[in-house]
Amino acid sequence: MRFSLLFFFLFLTGFTVLAQHLRHKGSLGIQYVEASDSLLAEERVLETRGIWVKSVTPGLTAAALGIEVNDILVAVNNIDSLYLYDFQKLEKSIYENEPISITYIRGRRKNRVVGQVVAGRKESSKGEISYGEVAYNRGYLRTLIHKPYGATRFPAIFYIQDYECSSIDFSKDSLSPIKKLIDGWVKAGYVVFRVEKPGIGESQGTKDCSRLSFQEELSAFQNAFTKFKKLPFVDSTQAFIFGHGVGGSIAPLLAAQAPSKPRGIMVYGSTTKPWFEHMIDVFRKQPMLHKESLQAIDATTRMVTPLLFEWLIQNKSVSDLIQNPDFEAILTSKENPLQYYRGTFFGKAAPFFPELNQQNITQAWIEAATPTLSLHGEFDEKAISPESAQSIAQLVNEVLGEKGNYQLIKNSDHWFGKIQSFEEYYKLIQNRKYTQHLEQNFNHEIVDITVKWMKQQQ
Repeated sequence: MRFSLLFFFLFLTGFTVLAQHLRHKGSLGIQYVEASDSLLAEERVLETRGIWVKSVTPGLTAAALGIEVNDILVAVNNIDSLYLYDFQKLEKSIYENEPISITYIRGRRKNRVVGQVVAGRKESSKGEISYGEVAYNRGYLRTLIHKPYGATRFPAIFYIQDYECSSIDFSKDSLSPIKKLIDGWVKAGYVVFRVEKPGIGESQGTKDCSRLSFQEELSAFQNAFTKFKKLPFVDSTQAFIFGHGVGGSIAPLLAAQAPSKPRGIMVYGSTTKPWFEHMIDVFRKQPMLHKESLQAIDATTRMVTPLLFEWLIQNKSVSDLIQNPDFEAILTSKENPLQYYRGTFFGKAAPFFPELNQQNITQAWIEAATPTLSLHGEFDEKAISPESAQSIAQLVNEVLGEKGNYQLIKNSDHWFGKIQSFEEYYKLIQNRKYTQHLEQNFNHEIVDITVKWMKQQQ
């Protein structure tokens, strides 16, 4: 009876009872710009910088402290000259219930208020949501868990995001297509588990995501996957993995090394190729999707291939690469084709992609030996072609026999949005309307297809 009561308590409270280390980030709850020199002069603010408040969100810190539109903030805590960069950095480093003081100018009078930081908005859910944590090295990673209503064990999905170092907490972006995908799964009766990468969101005590090696990032997901399967409301015999982009390369590595296999794996927009080969496709095949000059494509590919080889195959350091004048010219060019910045490529540490390149993803799929749904969006520019998605299904079939399923998602792009053509996609990007389009055009067919397939596996 005692065990039953404990289980029921854990069931109701979810994972949050274990979250003793991470705190929720706070939110000032204002929209703002740096105060102009003319505005500061008009308000007689001398020898300092300030932040002009454009709007105030009810219920958050600024509103609770009485800050109003058109106030000029001139000091927060011990920072008494608010340059925009310093203020933005401060805004990301405040946590709920911390003491806070704000000095502001209103009607040419200086005022000071003190109080406590109010927690930022949290995600909504089609069911229940809990914010938890997973231990990682000497720190902790934030987890977000959506659970259908009810006191039972549910089938569940472990979500692995793409390679970017961006938060998967959509409390400020309820229109995100990833959030809509999660809502669709929860509505269909599935727990959905996500974990922030080290150094992202409310995670603490870890290296920054942009400095992680591939093995370090893989280790973070391995820790989280172990925790996921032990949740009291998760039916571990009905646990699925969903990998998006590079997350689809991590998925078979995770399944192959797990003590017990997941019920199934789903991947979207992923590749089986070594990363060096994929990058050659990025420069040679991807531009063909929007009809660039073949002559220009060939010239660019030939130019960048030696750099890709020495970086991804020979695993040379940035300092070694930059000593080559040709490579330095590429890395410092205005076009910046590898998105190089201070020792990072595409926002990741230089060793990340060489380590990914060393992974035998084909062998991982063979060793994972798990029923798999491999999806490709018809207009997925990142994945370029259905070749890898088809290869994944074929690999699984060679091992398990008809347990690999490839499906093309019509009129869909890499980020689960509806799109009618590559031409439309590029036009939206060029006109800076893509994000707005994505928010309004989630492709719900992805929910329908994945749920139908998972039910067949159950």
